[in-house]
Amino acid sequence: MQGDGAKVYAFTINGQPGEAALSFRIADGHYELTLERRAGDRELPVWRSEGRTGPQGLTPDRHTVRRNGRDRELLLFDRDRGPAGPALLAGPRAWPLPPGTQDRLSWWLQLSAMMAAEPDRRLGLVLRVPVAGAQGIHVWDFEVTAREGDRWLLRRALQRGAGRPALQWAVWLDGSRGFLPVDLRFSLDDDEQWALRLLE
Repeated sequence: MQGDGAKVYAFTINGQPGEAALSFRIADGHYELTLERRAGDRELPVWRSEGRTGPQGLTPDRHTVRRNGRDRELLLFDRDRGPAGPALLAGPRAWPLPPGTQDRLSWWLQLSAMMAAEPDRRLGLVLRVPVAGAQGIHVWDFEVTAREGDRWLLRRALQRGAGRPALQWAVWLDGSRGFLPVDLRFSLDDDEQWALRLLE
């Protein structure tokens, strides 16, 4: 995607229908992404990611979560810390920042860019994305598990652990649209928590 625009998705959270809009501005080596969601009369927190673009895709600088008109969560990607090295900053906490780290919104389009650039797209392919959150950085592995025409299904799954439910992301990428995410689903213990489906 280039320029300004928005994609509208049907949105479901805990079985309640709604809608979501992913707005983007990508130009002059920079990007801005904003995700707004509504379920019924309820507006959910707004996610926003800002950063730079380059040969490796998206490089986030800042991620915010806005609730009731105020930024409640802030992640800063500080790549100019001198001898201390690049770090993810969340309030008073800091973690070393691996190359390619994305935030909770930018990974959607980074995964698209990685799939588009992959010369050996096939079932079983695994794409690895470090993803930052308020509790630090974790490596997310997405495996290509199905294909239907130009659409490819990638899954990230974590098995149930002590005191932790099984977790799964399922993402359909459409090759005919530059591998844009057209369907995203997040589940815990096979119970769908929320889903987005691109409206044609």
